[in-house]
Amino acid sequence: MAVRPVSQPLSNIIRNGSRLSGRCLRAAVTLPTAQLAARSRTFGGSGVQTERETFPFQNPVSKFINPIGYIKWKMSRIDSARHAYEACSLQFEKRPDFVQALNLPDNFQTWFAMTLLHVWIYNARLRAEGLEGKEMKQEIFDHIWLDVEIKIHKAGVKRQLSKIMSNLVSAYYGQTLAYDEGLYYGDAILAGALWRNLLGSQDVDAKQLESLVTYVRKQLQHIDQADRSEILEGRFSFADVKI
Repeated sequence: MAVRPVSQPLSNIIRNGSRLSGRCLRAAVTLPTAQLAARSRTFGGSGVQTERETFPFQNPVSKFINPIGYIKWKMSRIDSARHAYEACSLQFEKRPDFVQALNLPDNFQTWFAMTLLHVWIYNARLRAEGLEGKEMKQEIFDHIWLDVEIKIHKAGVKRQLSKIMSNLVSAYYGQTLAYDEGLYYGDAILAGALWRNLLGSQDVDAKQLESLVTYVRKQLQHIDQADRSEILEGRFSFADVKI
């Protein structure tokens, strides 16, 4: 019997979260392209099959026949994913009103939860893009963990780093599943998922939670209307929705 991932408060996952202040999280982080390319191989093996017409360099032989073309193609994919990931991860910085309206702490936990929520919204749109969407989701996944690792290192967290990263990955899957269930079963389930994962199960006003659900629904509708090229090239933007 498969074990279902369970979402849990981030404070239980990384106890050094308070050390990653808003200043640290807002510092610009340039994700190294070489590390991202290596991370793509590390996190690979998802079983995603691709078509030659869509991904011309998936055949290992073609990489040697046209190495320059392959490098340009790979860097283009990574660059598109970087733009898309930044659109998600910078919501913490761009929406201080969001954090204040929900009385969320200015720390790593809030940044991580907000980033995962917006990555999930983006990934929901990618599902409509077939094989290219799956590949883009993998690139975004790689970006998340390299960025998280860099932020944790900058905060001086060195002990049990592997365990922390493993627990954060589990939290990622748990939150993704919880939001998926909310999308499928309705607003009541979605509200519960947001309350646990973004709000940390804290006491909130019912109207605040309702506003948060409305925010997510409007963002899903907004990104659903984006052009395919905008989605796959990472040139989309989130709607200016207030809480």
